Amino acid sequence: MFKSISKYLLIVFTIAAIAVLAPAFSDDEEQTHLFAEDEAKQLRYSDKEWDKEVIPKHEPDTLDRPSIQIEEPDVTDTDRGPTIIAVDPANFFIVIKQNDSTLDPGTLKVWGEKFFVHIDVTSRVLKYFKTTKDGAILHGKSIHIPKGHYKVGVSISDVNGKKTEKKYRLKVD
Repeated sequence: MFKSISKYLLIVFTIAAIAVLAPAFSDDEEQTHLFAEDEAKQLRYSDKEWDKEVIPKHEPDTLDRPSIQIEEPDVTDTDRGPTIIAVDPANFFIVIKQNDSTLDPGTLKVWGEKFFVHIDVTSRVLKYFKTTKDGAILHGKSIHIPKGHYKVGVSISDVNGKKTEKKYRLKVD
């Protein structure tokens, strides 16, 4: 009887250990959704609206404020403005460089907008934000974005309150 109880306890402990440790060895992180489906419906541009939507070209970066550069996915300058072409799920690599003053990480904002609708998604991407000696990076992998056309923005300030804001057209295939 002692042998059967020992075997039973060994099986129970083994199953419990596997259940507890399996997530630690899994490569599957919980996928981040940039926009929930209901938000995407509010923010998505129809083809007709998208053809009319223009974002002004970005001003050149200056030494008196942070700079924001999207390294991944590619940004294309079109006649309608800076446009990001992404495939769902998308990897994002954004470099934020500080210039004369240190960045204020608490001022980072990431959002989607359409006409009068503005949805802040900063809290969803903060886990990908890391400060560096030269500023910060925002490096997200496999970010789910529902297919469609959107307008998105990123902004950050330095400790002296100098703010940089960039808006982009985002096409997700």
